[in-house]
Amino acid sequence: MQISVESNSDIKKTLTIVVPQQEVDTAVNKRYDEVKRNARIDGFRPGKVPMSVIKKKFGTSVKAEALSELTQSFLYKAIMEEKLNPASVPVITPNDDAKDGYEFSASFEVYPEITINAVEDLKLKTPVVEIADSDIDGVIEKLRSQKKTWNEVKAEAKKDNRVTISFEGKVNEKAISKEPIKSFPVVIGSKSMIPGFEDKLVGVKAGETLSFEVTFPEDYQQADFAGEVGQFDVEVEKVEKSELPEVNEEFIKLFGVESGEMTGFRDDLKNNMRDELKRALGAKRKTIVMDAIIENNDVSVPAALVDNEISQMISSLNEKAAQAGQPAQSDLAKELFEEQATKRVKLGLLLNEMIKQNDIKADDAKVQERIEELARTYESPEGVVNWYNSNPAERSKVESAVLEDQLVNWVLERASITETSLTFEELMAPAQQ
Repeated sequence: MQISVESNSDIKKTLTIVVPQQEVDTAVNKRYDEVKRNARIDGFRPGKVPMSVIKKKFGTSVKAEALSELTQSFLYKAIMEEKLNPASVPVITPNDDAKDGYEFSASFEVYPEITINAVEDLKLKTPVVEIADSDIDGVIEKLRSQKKTWNEVKAEAKKDNRVTISFEGKVNEKAISKEPIKSFPVVIGSKSMIPGFEDKLVGVKAGETLSFEVTFPEDYQQADFAGEVGQFDVEVEKVEKSELPEVNEEFIKLFGVESGEMTGFRDDLKNNMRDELKRALGAKRKTIVMDAIIENNDVSVPAALVDNEISQMISSLNEKAAQAGQPAQSDLAKELFEEQATKRVKLGLLLNEMIKQNDIKADDAKVQERIEELARTYESPEGVVNWYNSNPAERSKVESAVLEDQLVNWVLERASITETSLTFEELMAPAQQ
């Protein structure tokens, strides 16, 4: 076997392989013998068909099958000999003009060779948060808002009012829903509708009808509406104003504080906030470390891995749509996911290399602890723990998550850290910063 390797880039390779004629003849003759043993041809007993008849009837297919087997066999040998690690399915191109033997080329992407820069050079800003009395006040206000009641008013609708509407919408004469939407509540300023829709409801009163146009966002989840102008006909059924409950003994007991006392209520809230804070700080620090790893290390990303990640993202999106009773979208443009998919693949390659180079292994005790944490959210925790421990694939997912957390802590122990103060609200609502 002769092998030549052409590097089209650091992750694109083309192998040209020449299989000796003797190997070709042996493979073809072997295939002829197999066909002869099993051929059923009128006028001949099984296994007694003359080879000349076999070659005449099956010659083309026999050669094609033999060459296909040789291609797979010699390609595997060549990849192993050249110590390549394919990241994509090879594209095979036979050379029909070859004089001696069977020649073909195989083009494919390989996993990149990765150099990880020293984590000690990373300069990271990590958040520090203290829970203040004002943060507890803010949570209480949110709880009041959750328990608010709505009272109908005859006034014109304004911000924070709830307007109940029935409406129909069209985009390029195509209805946005099969049936008109009836008695749909919209809180003005909640941003629950497409941008601009709620603004059109400011100043309306019960019994009024109105028509208006609003442009759908460019990234709207339904691709055929994205960036298009929607025409809406709306009927206003009622306008309501909210009323917040008093923070009294009755209100406090609604949240499991049997004493109904403010001190116990605030202590209970603070304990819950500490748990939330711990989770949020962990997630924030993980994001900071992951972003720093990506920015501090260059790596070539195979397109095949990005395409695979995009397919998984679209599949996941459609699964969520199905769970919400929405139709699947098979025509989503891959370009919408390319940037995020590329980042995910790059991060995955870098993390795997860091874990391998530094021999970081998942701590079994931490894996078991994480499984028990997950199990506590179910009615039968013990059964869930047993399920994870008897299901290697599911336990492996937990191990991967724990391993990532261990890597984050490993980096934080070695990087240069500067602490920055954030309020509880800033940490818990990063999108509003």
